[in-house]
Amino acid sequence: MPSTPIDLTRPIVHVDIEPGGTIILRGAFHSTHDGSVVDAATTTWLSAAPGGSSVDSDGLFDLEGGGFHLVSRNPDTHEVVAVATSGPAEACNAYHVRSPCLALRTTHQANRRMMTTEEWTRSLQGGMQLEVQAAPVYAPVASLADKVKPYLMAAGVLLLVGVGAVLAGRAWRRHTRSARSQMLRLAATLREKAARADPILAAPLAPALEGALRAIHERKVDPESAEGKRVFEVLRRVETHLDEKVARDKADDERAAADDLVRQVEVALEAAGEAAQIARARTR
Repeated sequence: MPSTPIDLTRPIVHVDIEPGGTIILRGAFHSTHDGSVVDAATTTWLSAAPGGSSVDSDGLFDLEGGGFHLVSRNPDTHEVVAVATSGPAEACNAYHVRSPCLALRTTHQANRRMMTTEEWTRSLQGGMQLEVQAAPVYAPVASLADKVKPYLMAAGVLLLVGVGAVLAGRAWRRHTRSARSQMLRLAATLREKAARADPILAAPLAPALEGALRAIHERKVDPESAEGKRVFEVLRRVETHLDEKVARDKADDERAAADDLVRQVEVALEAAGEAAQIARARTR
């Protein structure tokens, strides 16, 4: 797939990709201000920096806030792989941009260095490329329609668009029903549910789900194979367990609220009864 250069003057940009699709960000920027090297997901500090050489996760983009899940990052080659999810994208919503999106963190990085965003951006030298590995399935159909439209009568164009829409719809349904797409969506959904679960439950689940997503993207597990189906069933059981826990927690919260309300009503009734007795005693 062709790559697109990253423009540091655009704080946020929509990425045309469906959930389960993969993006690759290659390249990095070198700061003339402090010598740090910033790629899409990490900042590398050289040995001359205070504290010596190190690598932290202060990358150029807020991938999670943009509706992406980080699959892998390599601070040596400066290659970052992420998958689009169907979950919330807070950064996109904040800018009223359709998700998923790439949201720059240059303002945050500038604030950490006590600089303006413009000063920090000017200090960044280098380049970065975005590659979308899973382009929308309707793109070839739309491209073909654009090429032949000037040479066809109106009726022919309408017919082509109609046929293209049917074919695109069928192709998209086949794609979304594939075992790999279903497993990716399930793993991404479980990651979001586990993040909202009890920390005691989420702690052991999070690394396991990260490993499952990585294995699927690196094609270490074939979703169509017997082992892949076994992994899928295990993920289904995890989802059922998480859903049941949410339901139990909700029921417990409702029960506690109801018990508290009943106690308040009973106390109010007792107080009303005592007040009535005192009033009757005074009238005698």
